[in-house]
Amino acid sequence: MTAAIHIKSSPLRWSLGPKAKHHIQQNGFSADDIGLMIGASGGPKWLVLAGLDRALFGAFMPSRQKPLVTLASSIGTWRFACMAQKQPLVALDRFLEAYLAQSYPDKVTVQDVSRVLDEVLGHLLGETGAEEILSHPVYRNHIVTIRSGGTLRSDHKLALAAGLSATFLANLMGRARLGMLCERAVFGDSREQMLQFSDPLPTRHIALSTANMELALRASGAVPLVLAGVSNIPGAPAGVYRDGGITDYHFDQSVSPGDGLVFYPHFYDHCVPGWFDKGLKGRHLSAQHWDSLVMVSPSSEFVGKLPGGKIPDRKDFFSMDNARRLALWQKTVAESERLGDAFLEAVEKQQWSF
Repeated sequence: MTAAIHIKSSPLRWSLGPKAKHHIQQNGFSADDIGLMIGASGGPKWLVLAGLDRALFGAFMPSRQKPLVTLASSIGTWRFACMAQKQPLVALDRFLEAYLAQSYPDKVTVQDVSRVLDEVLGHLLGETGAEEILSHPVYRNHIVTIRSGGTLRSDHKLALAAGLSATFLANLMGRARLGMLCERAVFGDSREQMLQFSDPLPTRHIALSTANMELALRASGAVPLVLAGVSNIPGAPAGVYRDGGITDYHFDQSVSPGDGLVFYPHFYDHCVPGWFDKGLKGRHLSAQHWDSLVMVSPSSEFVGKLPGGKIPDRKDFFSMDNARRLALWQKTVAESERLGDAFLEAVEKQQWSF
């Protein structure tokens, strides 16, 4: 095979671990090469991936026939819930329409946000989404949440803020210390062996069911102080479940795919392991740290040409009115189609921008 061609103008960046780079240079990249597919937390940041998701869910991934484990937290779980429905692009369109339509009063409350996003999730799943996800012939979804301990269990603003401060300090002393205040709770498809994490964080596995699917998805995106925690989840131990990004914001190499490559369509070209690691640059990981990682993300040039020169984020709700935010987000979604086109072209022509 000829050497890889570097496409400097591509809007898509490929970041590869050593094993993954060797594999792709020798064999190309197909859906059957994937051993694990990962989705990150990040709220509105997912909008920059909407066009890439359309290409993945509609054209690339359907060629796969054998089962595939997906692992995600927060908004990543909602994206993969679209992918695992019978009509993934229809589900993605429902999700986009409802997500873009979010609107809040000036003095927004946790209850306001929880109500609106419950409606978004309801649109995403439709009437039969949970059943379709659990019976999908290929995808085996795993949804990461945390089961709260201490004052993280409270939805009282001051108590929860104190719990988050304690969690921040514990994480500062080492990620393993997070286990003093919460445990990772993974709701997983029982048709597949539960994923094993090599880090020391306490991890609980709970079987996904039609009775708990929507609540697990809701819990995984329940950002503390933004959305209410989720209790009384069928099949799960008693407790308050919250955003899985607290322990697994972007994930790291502590989870192994077994055979195959780790495929990660991401809005960044690096991983921030946990929510409280965002400001700890020394904990940020490049693809080189993860031997079998195939990460695709928007290039810096692509992001620089987006409205405002940035990827959408939660701050947009506070920095602009609803009409301006909606226009910016819609433009970002339209531009994101270029990422999907670039991905499919690279796979078809076996030309890589790395």
